[in-house]
Amino acid sequence: MAAPLTPEDVQAFLAELGYSIPSSLLTPILCRVNSIIDCLDGAGYDDCTQTLIMMYAAALMSASSGARKIKSQSAPSGASRSFEYGDDSITWLRDSLAALDTSGCTGVLPITVGSSVGFFDVVGGC
Repeated sequence: MAAPLTPEDVQAFLAELGYSIPSSLLTPILCRVNSIIDCLDGAGYDDCTQTLIMMYAAALMSASSGARKIKSQSAPSGASRSFEYGDDSITWLRDSLAALDTSGCTGVLPITVGSSVGFFDVVGGC
């Protein structure tokens, strides 16, 4: 059984993706994410896979809850940096989560960051 995620675990991951979320919002998100540990354990996932699933789920819930994304940053010394990940990082997280969680344990979480499903229809006739 994987250990519950801590705010520090998720804050570090979100920071690498360029996101920032207040602790007051991250705490209840982690409460929900950590609540699926029994399902993940019962589904037979190893500890590493459980941790990945929970990290990805927490990141997606954070992004869909209005986490800020850093696009540029500067320091008084003149140093600066910017981040532009676009929707690719969210798509990657969502696809990775779907591939890892084949038992659907994250299906009970409110992850609403777009959808990879599309519909294209062409109607024509002569």
